[in-house]
Amino acid sequence: MLNSDSFIAAPAYALRDVTFRYATSSRDTSESVLKNLTCSIDSGKILGILGPNGSGKSTLLKLLARVLLQGSGTIELFGNSFSRLSQGEVARRVALVPQETMQIFPFTIAEMVLMGRFPHHRGWGGWHWEDSDDWRIAHQAMEELDVTHLGSRLVTDVSGGERQRAVIARALTQEPQILLLDEPTAFLDLHHQLDIARILRRLNRERGLTVILVSHDLNLASQYCDRLMLLHHGQIVEVGSPLEVLRPELLESVYGCPVLVDGHPQSGLPRVSLPV
Repeated sequence: MLNSDSFIAAPAYALRDVTFRYATSSRDTSESVLKNLTCSIDSGKILGILGPNGSGKSTLLKLLARVLLQGSGTIELFGNSFSRLSQGEVARRVALVPQETMQIFPFTIAEMVLMGRFPHHRGWGGWHWEDSDDWRIAHQAMEELDVTHLGSRLVTDVSGGERQRAVIARALTQEPQILLLDEPTAFLDLHHQLDIARILRRLNRERGLTVILVSHDLNLASQYCDRLMLLHHGQIVEVGSPLEVLRPELLESVYGCPVLVDGHPQSGLPRVSLPV
């Protein structure tokens, strides 16, 4: 069982020598996707996970959500080993917003958001229908993400930005302490990218929510993340502030191309561009 006292004192995650590979058979000798990751992730911060395609970013996020189990090493959630926690216990602390949210069935936005209450139910043996508390929590999350007016609309009939806000509302309905997001601004226009980034920062500041997101947008991550983690070939290259991580020599060695880094005219934080 998750120790509630450790939630206050311990970091959100502690990883020690975590290695993972996708094995297709008992004789599979494929290269590890993640190799000997050791790091600590502070609670109450926004961490951006960066790196080229195939560097292991999404795999790491799935390990942190316990969708995947690490091949070796240990992962601790608020000081508690994953090996001692049930999936339900993790789901009541950690919510994952995946990169793709395929909606096969025509649920309404309200129905989809309410699904976030599932980890708080007892399962098939002691199943109960949603009660007034479940609806209250879901409605509050919809208000925070400004999708209440879309409650009766089908998920398939709203825009990409509206759907993304609704998916984040569903995650909040889990009442997590940690929110994991895989490229939350992908496929969105500039306005909706900024909208999602500001929402995540507000949830972090007002709720104290730990936010961990994967992003290919180095500039958005620089402006809205407290800390950055740079991955390459399944290994951690650097963890630190945007100023510490977004250095031209470091980015060029990881991404394999020349980059220019200057200061944002308003924030002074690093801004990355490609040479002409």
